[in-house]
Amino acid sequence: MNSTRNITEELPETILEEAAIWQARLQHGETDIELQKAFNIWLAADARHRQAYEEMESLWGALETPVTQLMAEQSDHTFAAKTVPLHKLRQRSLGRGFQCLALAACLVLAIVIGWQQDWVTRWQSDYMTVIGQETSFLMADNSRITLNTDSALAVDFTAERRQVRLLKGEAWFEVTSADNRPFIVATSAGSVRVTGTRFNIRLHQDTAIVSLDEGQVELSTPDHSNNPNGSPIVLFPGQQATLSPQGISSPSPFDHTAITAWLRNQLVFYDTPLAEVVDTLNRHRHGRIFITNQKLKALKVSGVFSTDEPDTALDVMINTLPIHLLRLTDYLVLIH
Repeated sequence: MNSTRNITEELPETILEEAAIWQARLQHGETDIELQKAFNIWLAADARHRQAYEEMESLWGALETPVTQLMAEQSDHTFAAKTVPLHKLRQRSLGRGFQCLALAACLVLAIVIGWQQDWVTRWQSDYMTVIGQETSFLMADNSRITLNTDSALAVDFTAERRQVRLLKGEAWFEVTSADNRPFIVATSAGSVRVTGTRFNIRLHQDTAIVSLDEGQVELSTPDHSNNPNGSPIVLFPGQQATLSPQGISSPSPFDHTAITAWLRNQLVFYDTPLAEVVDTLNRHRHGRIFITNQKLKALKVSGVFSTDEPDTALDVMINTLPIHLLRLTDYLVLIH
């Protein structure tokens, strides 16, 4: 149990997802030379890849009996899956065996990411939303914070400062300037310091995307490697920047309508990478969507959708992008 806790804390979700997908493909018995070569390249590209794959092997072994049962059931029952191809000439059958193993991979990934991270977040947070839920609340200083779906926030107000920690998800901040104490939003990627302002922060993997609507904010990273002179990056209204392990991006304009769409129960995408779209959809629907082909993650998506019907975005994407959709169940969807 301890090994699961450690790997969850150390490895990014994307690497765990990739390892689970490789586990499913190799368990399926695919011995294609090019496939094995691609796997070896992936394995050697990052030491964390091998660590994640070994953890998947261990967890797969723990699920050996359930997987065997799933495979046995295929001889007697039709698996509840459907493939929706865009280009029939490119359609390729994945086979029921692979579907079962892909399902098992998804289950393993859910155990590693979902269970382990969720209980830690619940323990740390003061405010938390589940999938499909949003909440808005007033702080002791009369600042208002709105949490998007599947988000969590911890509060740490003292006599000297007003600090909150965005643990996961997304939040909209309306910070009052009546209180002279600095207001600080801490994230794993860095912090945002303000006095009175309105802004949005969205966590995506190991980054924090800060979009300023009103006022002024200062951005800094944990190691303070901001500008060459070490001073914080300053954002002005209409500007956005991303905090990441590599530092802070240069301020740039952002689409205010798209960034604040979730406050109106909308999802707005404009030339947004498919990987980011899937990440957003996963936070608005029960279950999990996986992209099994890494090359597809950079495909651009545009459209306006309701947060109440996130699967509408999937229906649009299979008709506008060169992708296939495989529904293993209502809760597990593969994009390939």
